[in-house]
Amino acid sequence: MLKRLERDATKADLAAVEALLNARSAEDDPIGHLQFSRRRDDLNQRLQQIEGRPSTNAEVGLFFGGRPVLGSYGIQADFGANAIAEFQKLVSSAHAVVERPLGTRGPVPQRDRTQLMLTDVARGSFGFILQQAEDPQLVDSAMKNVLERTTDLIFRVASPDQESFDNIAEDVDNRLFNALRSFFKVLGDAGATLRIVEDRREFTLHRDEVELARERTETSTLHETEETAEGLFYFLPDGRRFELDQGSDAGVLKGTVSPACMDWLTSSGTQIRPGILGTFRRVQMRVREIRGRGHRSHKSYTLLTVID
Repeated sequence: MLKRLERDATKADLAAVEALLNARSAEDDPIGHLQFSRRRDDLNQRLQQIEGRPSTNAEVGLFFGGRPVLGSYGIQADFGANAIAEFQKLVSSAHAVVERPLGTRGPVPQRDRTQLMLTDVARGSFGFILQQAEDPQLVDSAMKNVLERTTDLIFRVASPDQESFDNIAEDVDNRLFNALRSFFKVLGDAGATLRIVEDRREFTLHRDEVELARERTETSTLHETEETAEGLFYFLPDGRRFELDQGSDAGVLKGTVSPACMDWLTSSGTQIRPGILGTFRRVQMRVREIRGRGHRSHKSYTLLTVID
């Protein structure tokens, strides 16, 4: 079971037992008091074991509600299968883009390495527990970090904060964005809600938030070109940001730095390549124009290379 769910369930059992224990005394009910005392001690010991267990592997609970769920009885098979499949595509895409941008077509690289295992089914609002199929390590696995980034994307796309979504649209890989679109379409078509539970946090997307995310991903288009520009070059390595001052007429371009260019600017270390800050440079950028219904289109810039 997911560590967070197991801990919460044990705490709930402990609270119930302590309430029963407090309602009686050893003098009035010696047998009942002894039994509940032993049960309380067992639950406290169990809680300590859960807290001490490492949680370094990827694991997540996806709990669905709404039309495709019939109470605690079951979930529509087609919806459950599609939702899990689209979530897996999201995770695989999020893992692949860590190393390089995804192509527009073809298999997602290293998809087999990112396969999560369906290890349990949870009732209440109907849910599935997905976990990484490897023994726990001493430190967080790469897949755990990928899974956290994936759920963070889902949360921010559905956030009422428009700026949060805009920041994603400016930076996210095109194919990963398409995977988000497919995932929210499955939820939207079925009239479903979603609660995501991880080791460190949990959040719920209600119907209006699912519809907001679906509307954003379906009506937004990301159009990319590559362009060159010239100006005084500045670079902030901590934030992986750059600025290009093109003069008073053209203004200042601001954006992020691609991983490959970041390595070149810092010589794959932490020190900025000498003689480059504040100098006149010609650069190549990926320019992304984000167009969305009801919103003015805007552009984002990613620095690809400093040409000279």
